[in-house]
Amino acid sequence: MIEIATFILGIVLVVWGTERFVRGLVGSALVLGVSTFALGVVFGGFDAENLSAGIASALKGLPGISLGTVIGSSIFLLGAAVGITSVLVPLEVRVPGKYILLTFLSPLPMFALMRDGMLSRYDGLALLAISLPVIGYIVRDSRHEAFLEEDEEFEEVLEEREEKPGWYFPMLMLLSIVVIIAGAELLVRGAKGIIQSFGISDTLLGMVFVAAAVSFEEVARMVVPAWKGRPEISMGNILGTVLFFVLFNAGLIALIAPLRVEQSVVSFHFPAMMLILAATSAFMLNGKISRGNGIVLIVLYLAYLILNYYL
Repeated sequence: MIEIATFILGIVLVVWGTERFVRGLVGSALVLGVSTFALGVVFGGFDAENLSAGIASALKGLPGISLGTVIGSSIFLLGAAVGITSVLVPLEVRVPGKYILLTFLSPLPMFALMRDGMLSRYDGLALLAISLPVIGYIVRDSRHEAFLEEDEEFEEVLEEREEKPGWYFPMLMLLSIVVIIAGAELLVRGAKGIIQSFGISDTLLGMVFVAAAVSFEEVARMVVPAWKGRPEISMGNILGTVLFFVLFNAGLIALIAPLRVEQSVVSFHFPAMMLILAATSAFMLNGKISRGNGIVLIVLYLAYLILNYYL
């Protein structure tokens, strides 16, 4: 129970700290006059909770948890978050096919690099080198696409900038970093205790439990805009998050701490992610993710969980 409580407390601190860190980062950038459009794209796709948990786990020698924040979180986003959102509020938006294709192909470089059982620093550098022009291309090419408009949280930061002194946002970033470090340390300690107490692998813990815990807010980030009649924001979140997870996050984590890749990641978890991504992409190409499509995605996610248990 102590290990579980430590694990949960670590996740809470990481999520709380990274939310404040992103607000401080965006606020600081706005004070410096950085483009609001560019920040809107990055703010929508960048998920600091996953990245900080992935880096901390890699530094503590838990590569399965690190990969869980990339692959497992993508599975949770596409299966659970998109599925629940679509069942509650069908997403009807015509997204350019080239962006959907780019998102579908984006995990393949990571797969090619990890088939030898490792994601080395050179592999991480290669993924980062791929991610930057891809993200830059979307920012440049989609300036007039509605589905990349800023979300409500971004607008709140814009309003907050007018009320706070110039030093507030940099200080918020520094304090958030302290909280993130403390939370990541507790998360990893709790994870190690759970692994030892229950005899499960760090890959299973990362792919299912850590992935769902650090990505659970994605459900709210998708449901709320869709419920308010802004499904383009939910669609943009799908594209941006997957691109960041499998290219930028995976690359930066591997660059900081090389990752050993278990065979189950290559043979089971990654194919499961690609299957759910293929289904989501097919639905998006039709211009609508209906309630029926949402049920299909939820069923696929539940099937993934069941197979995890039996395999």
